[in-house]
Amino acid sequence: MKAAHLETSNSAIELIEPEVERDAMLGVEWLYGELGHNTLTLMGVPDKDNKPTTLEAERERVKGFIERDDQLNWMIQYEGKVIGSVWVDLIEKEKLPSPSVHIMIGDPNMRGKGVGLASISAVLEYLESQGNHIIYSRHLTKNERVKALLESLGFHNLGDKYKDDDGLEWQKVERVNAGD
Repeated sequence: MKAAHLETSNSAIELIEPEVERDAMLGVEWLYGELGHNTLTLMGVPDKDNKPTTLEAERERVKGFIERDDQLNWMIQYEGKVIGSVWVDLIEKEKLPSPSVHIMIGDPNMRGKGVGLASISAVLEYLESQGNHIIYSRHLTKNERVKALLESLGFHNLGDKYKDDDGLEWQKVERVNAGD
């Protein structure tokens, strides 16, 4: 499903439409080697599935970003360079209510610089403008950076921590509009 182009509070950061060739190459680059393994680990990909990707697999993934009707997908562009992605699941997935927002900063050099805050803030504003009064997410309990980011945006724990089939511990969170 095509997502609207979004500006953020930081003029250097905008959320743009995915493009197959550009973003497939970036996916391969981001997920290669030890840095890629670490990125996927932070996202909750279990070791058994945490392997380098291929250009063809990434092309298919990006085509899915563009074509699927159960998600909104944006690429995060910083000063003209795509450095990550943010997406919203529009239907319940993995027992997480919808809409639920998720982020990946693929370029590790851009982590901790406010990109996630600006990007997710813009998506939250968009979702709220579409009438969504409660927005959800989840994070690995060991991923302190994402936990802190979500808390700073007004998310709070939804239920108890839980383990998935791979033994990874997660925390669901929700954000209720201040006006509700």
